[in-house]
Amino acid sequence: MQIERILIAMPEPPAEVLSFLPEVEKALASQGVASTAWRGNHTDQPPDPNNFDRVIVMGGDGALMGVLRALDFPTVPFYGVNYGRVGFLMNPRSSATELVSRLIEGDCIEQKIPVLKAIFTIEDGNKGEICAINDIVLERDSGQTVHLSTYIDEELLNAYSGDGIIIATPAGSTAYSLAACGPVVHPDVEAMVVTPLYAHRPVQFHSLQFPIVLPLTSRIRVVPENLNKRPLRLVADGVTVAGVVSVDVIDRGVPVNLLRPDDYGYIDSLVTRIIGRERSFDRDADEVEDSTQGP
Repeated sequence: MQIERILIAMPEPPAEVLSFLPEVEKALASQGVASTAWRGNHTDQPPDPNNFDRVIVMGGDGALMGVLRALDFPTVPFYGVNYGRVGFLMNPRSSATELVSRLIEGDCIEQKIPVLKAIFTIEDGNKGEICAINDIVLERDSGQTVHLSTYIDEELLNAYSGDGIIIATPAGSTAYSLAACGPVVHPDVEAMVVTPLYAHRPVQFHSLQFPIVLPLTSRIRVVPENLNKRPLRLVADGVTVAGVVSVDVIDRGVPVNLLRPDDYGYIDSLVTRIIGRERSFDRDADEVEDSTQGP
């Protein structure tokens, strides 16, 4: 596919992004590719993603999620350049020439990320929908724990009591869900993860104490109880909806497409950005350890 137009999105850009932008625009122009820079402000009218062949996002994971949301999770491929802290969904920085060459020559791997859709009803009876590529979080909105009846494909899983639950994609499995002791799910696995948040331990509550990995085709329905005392809010990739009285979470059915450098490896990224490489085992270290343990 010939690349003719590229959108460069820069939500709340730091100075280093603004200084890098002219280099990228110049490199694109030298290849005959038109570019449009967009700050991604909420007050700006979002550009039509269908008018572009690629979208470059400069920022962190939050910037990428915000741009995807503003553009309504389009199918045009996105290439993220990391100017955040962890940036698990982003790619390492490179020179403008290398970045443009990679996009023009197609030296990328396409990673399909499912989009979760939450269909909700709020206290006034209004209904709505909101999407997320990381996670849908249902959590308490007061000092009281929440009581949630959770159904999987119309079958009751649990009458849960605790702080809430996280429903995550494989991409989101390394975020809040992981912090809550959920599993890491490889992006090639078509699944969603349900992870409880600080479930009540007493046996009288019978609360879900462990995460569950479900097929991406599952439908998860959550109905809170006693809302006047235990209000619930929904948080979709950081966007909050208060006063929720019921939620259904499903796969939207159309993923978003993230581009990675052709030398990208998921396990390497997991190690370098999540686990760390501070310690490695070698034979000498094993011998020292064995000698200290005695016979």
